[in-house]
Amino acid sequence: MWCNTHNHYIEEVNGEFFIREVPPPTEEEIAASELEKAKAERAEYVSKIVVTVDDLLFDGDETSQDRMARSCVALNDGETVQWVLADNTIAQVTKEQLRKALRLAGEAQTAIWANPYIEI
Repeated sequence: MWCNTHNHYIEEVNGEFFIREVPPPTEEEIAASELEKAKAERAEYVSKIVVTVDDLLFDGDETSQDRMARSCVALNDGETVQWVLADNTIAQVTKEQLRKALRLAGEAQTAIWANPYIEI
């Protein structure tokens, strides 16, 4: 336990044990870690996307976008489908409302998607 909290590890060499210091991360390791952190933050932002169409609030996360896309493909023009909105109310929505919500959610996601790769 001491080793973990003091950035050391135990190494065994020919039956003898030595306490060694963990080397600092390389620039590449630091960059990779920062990129993974930025990707995780991006995923968090995407998971919270909410868009408004005709005063209806739609979840815009990736799973919701997939569901909207499938419904847009399956529905005929003018048809409606029961939909659970972002505020957990149920509404009858049209194919056109779903198409608009999908487009807005995709635009919101696109606006943040490249963020982990943009150097500040």
